Amino acid sequence: MGREICRRALDDGWSVVSLSRRGRPSEEDGVDTRVVASVDWRTADATDADAARTVLAEGGFTAVFHCIGMLFASDLNRLVSGSNSVPAAGATYDAVTRQTALAAAAAAADLCVRGPGDAPPPFGFVSAAEASWTFDAPVEWLRDYLTAKRAVERELLEGYGPSNLLRTFVLRPSLIYSTNRPFALPAVATFFVANAIGIPFVDRPVTVDTLTTAAVAGLRDASVSGILDWKRMEAVAAARTS
Repeated sequence: MGREICRRALDDGWSVVSLSRRGRPSEEDGVDTRVVASVDWRTADATDADAARTVLAEGGFTAVFHCIGMLFASDLNRLVSGSNSVPAAGATYDAVTRQTALAAAAAAADLCVRGPGDAPPPFGFVSAAEASWTFDAPVEWLRDYLTAKRAVERELLEGYGPSNLLRTFVLRPSLIYSTNRPFALPAVATFFVANAIGIPFVDRPVTVDTLTTAAVAGLRDASVSGILDWKRMEAVAAARTS
């Protein structure tokens, strides 16, 4: 997801800096040559509270998008990660999701350049459709995962948004898929059917293309704020590509 957001941002005319544990990828990782060459890849541990602030303090940044996360706090994460990412030993959902996102948001509010008319800089965040559930998740790891996502949503939308420090928007995908990862398609098809027949609390999956197009469009479009569920993601992405 992060690499695709970088690619979309380049296509949209942005100058892009990427901050991640891996830093610069290679073409062997399946990353487009142009993306490898054009993005300013930085290596850092985002759980370091000063990581994002150190980069943004260089000046001139106008937007931030946060898509750091993990579904499983174990080696199982490799099975669902597009980059085969494995969390560091002892990683927690709170540290990887909440702490990194709110540290980045605080740094963005302090250091990003405001837009025309003193418009607040945009800050995007990838949450999860299940954050909208009104009941407890059935397993502990999912409860912890959603607790961290909801904490970030609450702070961004109720803290930074109304204060005009940042223009915040939150993407809430369920399953994210692409046709070049066919092993995930049976689960995707199940979600599509469940959503189509109206099973409660099951959102329709979205493609990586839809999600990343909506993400970058949200950075550019001052009218985009708040929660973007799958319907709104598709609408924002379609408006961008029409």
